[in-house]
This record gives sequence, structure tokens and C-alpha cells, in this order.
Amino acid sequence: MNENFLKLANITYNFFEYLAESDLAGIAGKERTLEMMQDFVLMLDDNDAKSRFFKNIDIVLGLLKLAKDRNRINATNYLIICNEYRKIKERTDSTQISPSSVLVKLESQISLSDRQKKIIGFLGEKEKAQVMDLQDVLPTVTKRTIRRDLDELMASGQIVRIGEFNKIFYCLSK
Repeated sequence: MNENFLKLANITYNFFEYLAESDLAGIAGKERTLEMMQDFVLMLDDNDAKSRFFKNIDIVLGLLKLAKDRNRINATNYLIICNEYRKIKERTDSTQISPSSVLVKLESQISLSDRQKKIIGFLGEKEKAQVMDLQDVLPTVTKRTIRRDLDELMASGQIVRIGEFNKIFYCLSK
């Protein structure tokens, strides 16, 4: 299993390294993958390392989902990588860690931009909004940049997306 994990972690790191040139999630993914590899080695003797290892797997999976949602990784490759990480977790985990204990908000690691703070404030007032509503609040910002900010806020768990196609709304997570 050690060899399989190291191959998978290496593939994941290289993917995030590619993303890091243009994406904040790539930088965070590289850091988390390196931490996960370090904790994998340490967890035989250290329960805290084991807990961090599982937490980092979940964060890496969240960042991979964000990359899939942004069409930076295709759905098939995403599913293959996720299934391999889940297998590793099942083989490694003798004590189940509840999903709520591994929820880590990226907000604590990445500070919010002024645009993101305005988006959160607007969603707090209006409860839900579409990209075009946010363009009224941020008139000098392109739709693409607003969508990137929304993706980052979703990745940090602060907002959620509801709906499909032309009926997509964003609201604060509860």
C-alpha cells in the first residue's frame, strides 16, 4: 500500500503543481499533498499525524472537486483519484473519524478579498443571488472573476450553489 499511496500522492502533487501556475486551489493542493505525504510516514507512531492525514485527504478531495467543477480535470480522472484515496482511507483507518471533524474552512488559511467580502455581505442581505445580481454590486468586475470568487467561497464552505444551467443561485451555507 505504501507504494500505491506514494504514486497517487505524486500524481496529485503534479496535478496541483500544474494548476498552481494560474489557480489558488493548485497552491493549496500542493501544500496539502505534501503535508499528507509527511503525515503518512509519521502516523505509525503519532495519532495526531493520523488525524491530520485523514483531514488532508478530505481537503485534497475537496480541492480536486473544485478543479473538476472548474473543468480543469475531467470527471473520469476525478472519480478514479477519489476512489483510490477512499480505498487508502479505508485500509488505513481503524478508528473512524466523523466527516464533521474533518471539515476545514479554507477561510482560516486564505483571507477573503474585498470582492468576496462584498459578495458575502450581499448574500447576507438578499439570501440568494445570481452572477448577474452580483455584477450590479461589483460593476467593474467581469463575470468570470465573480465566478472565480464564488468558486473559492464554495471551496471554503462559506456559500453553496443551488440549481442548474440558467437557474443557478448562490446563498450562504448554514
